[in-house]
Amino acid sequence: MLGVMRDREVRKSRQAECLPHQMKTAALDGMLLILLAAVLIWPLFQVEYFDNWMSIDGGFIGDARFLREHLPSPGWAPFFYCGNRFDYLYPPAMRYGSALISRYGSVSAARGYHVYSALLYCLSIAGVYALMRSVRRSRVFAASAALASLILSPVLLIFKPIRDDSALHMPQHLNVIVKWGEVPHMSAMGILLFALSAGWLALRGHRPGMLAAAAILCALCVSTNFYGATALAIFFALMVWTLWVAHGGAGIWWRAAAISGLSCGLTACWLTPSYLALTAANLKLVAQPGNTGSRALAIALIALFAAISFRVGRHKPERAFPIFLSGALALFGLSALGAYYFGFHAIGDSARFVPEFDLLLILAALECLRRGPLALRICGGSVLALAFLVALPYLRHPWAVYVRDDHPQKRIEYRLSEWLARNLPGARVHTASSLGFWSCAWHDVPQVGGISDQGMQNQLIALADWQILAGDKPVRDIYWLQALGADAIVVHGGRSQEIWHAIRDKQKFSGRLAVLFDSGEDDIVYRVPRRFPGLARVVDRRRMQALPEIERNDDNEPQLRAYAEALEQGPESPASSQWVSLRSMRIRARIREGESVAVQVTYDPAWHAYSSGRSLPVRKDVMHFMRIDAPPGEQEIQLDFETPRENQIGRVASLIALTTVMVLLALGVRSRLREKSKTLCAGS
Repeated sequence: MLGVMRDREVRKSRQAECLPHQMKTAALDGMLLILLAAVLIWPLFQVEYFDNWMSIDGGFIGDARFLREHLPSPGWAPFFYCGNRFDYLYPPAMRYGSALISRYGSVSAARGYHVYSALLYCLSIAGVYALMRSVRRSRVFAASAALASLILSPVLLIFKPIRDDSALHMPQHLNVIVKWGEVPHMSAMGILLFALSAGWLALRGHRPGMLAAAAILCALCVSTNFYGATALAIFFALMVWTLWVAHGGAGIWWRAAAISGLSCGLTACWLTPSYLALTAANLKLVAQPGNTGSRALAIALIALFAAISFRVGRHKPERAFPIFLSGALALFGLSALGAYYFGFHAIGDSARFVPEFDLLLILAALECLRRGPLALRICGGSVLALAFLVALPYLRHPWAVYVRDDHPQKRIEYRLSEWLARNLPGARVHTASSLGFWSCAWHDVPQVGGISDQGMQNQLIALADWQILAGDKPVRDIYWLQALGADAIVVHGGRSQEIWHAIRDKQKFSGRLAVLFDSGEDDIVYRVPRRFPGLARVVDRRRMQALPEIERNDDNEPQLRAYAEALEQGPESPASSQWVSLRSMRIRARIREGESVAVQVTYDPAWHAYSSGRSLPVRKDVMHFMRIDAPPGEQEIQLDFETPRENQIGRVASLIALTTVMVLLALGVRSRLREKSKTLCAGS
């Protein structure tokens, strides 16, 4: 018995002696991998604009520019979706990262955004190394996995559409950045790998520092992108199950709960219950809804994996990683292959998980080469060899995939957004397609819509946008525009430089609306007739209360007409509105008995109205805008967006979680110092 205890002490001592050396080599390897990745993608650090104006880059660049000019937090975004909570529009990490690089690096928002994307891409390669070093304890295996993920993409062997879409057959996780603007998802994927690395170490033993690091990294992943967060949830659940099966012990579940709880606490300041509910409600706008068959198949696969893994891996620590990898490969393979070939949709857009599946294929091939029987080694080696052959065009000319556009001012997106900002300052405009993506990249152009539909508070805007773009009822669409407070609408014809030409009936406003601007290249800005400028109207209270709800079908013209006429043919009493700040509007109006003030800004319970020191009721009307019931007389109304109570509570929760994490990090450092001290004493 004493001999066994002495052996354990010797092993612990040797591990403690090796730990500083392992940490140094890991840090050195990680830096070398980051530098190698940086060299391979160096143009991404330097580019401002790609010659690829169909990308959603414009929306994220616009977000970065907007945030850079309104740090630390705008609270409300009046330029999107007829007004919207800024927090709702997108998770904060990438937006703040790009904005801070732009502001403190003295570069444009576009450059800051691409520097951020390049940095996170390079870190993702080091993340592969960190994860494999944590689970396999092999420097060679970890470095091989990282290098393979940098240059190879086995999914190009499986999916012909993806192969055809990838210029020079560059890796898929780089292609979706360069061509499609999927920077947030790929950034989250890089953070996810470090989170899994820390989580693997934290779950296996009492390591408070690693537990704190895992919580921080999980929170950062969730704060970057929801597809990345979904992938994290799947990977983390698999990891917890696998380690419990292989090692046993209730401590794994307690540590998993601690990591999850701290992560939730760290994100509570922005990831509120209403945010989650809104995102779930809007999911149908941004992704094909899941179907019952796909969900049943996913549940069956999970149950089968749980049964098999429990049987073959129970109390067998050496099988932990193969089981984890097999489960992840099965789930993400089902998502990717099923979405492309069999119409599989369990949740969200399953095809978006192709980059995760790509990485898992690389790790599986390397695992087969490392430990598998001869047949599996041949299979793994063949996959990597074929992927390398496919990647040769990219490896010969890695910088050729970055096609820059150094003259964005020649684009119609730039010229029109500049014209709108100069000639219609502060006016709300209906834009679409690539102009919609890019109209806020250089200027503040208030829009009816936006590009982050998953965070849209007023879902009637989605209905309006669809009917205006796809419909053939110009009268109804003019009522829509008046009801939404739009002063102009932009229409692009077939000869336009604009990418998508989304509006089907290009001539439906011709002769009905006055032309404000004609580029001569099939780009026309039409004026929307409105009785008064601005976003405030004095209205008859009873008339507004009697308005019917807007039907969500193609026969809603009568309701739209009634609403538009209540605004545009109401009392003969103009009201003025002025944005004092992003969170505050001042309204001046002469109000008579039985009248109210309608404000064509999205209703939110955090808006509060005051006049002469009195609080006024703010109600939601049938267009999901605000109506203020003010007393008669000359009124100056202050409309303020106040920090919601759930965000205030969330900030307290985040502060508590952050304090806990800092304590755990301190305990982890102290533990390491003690181990080092014991090692030195033993050596002396």
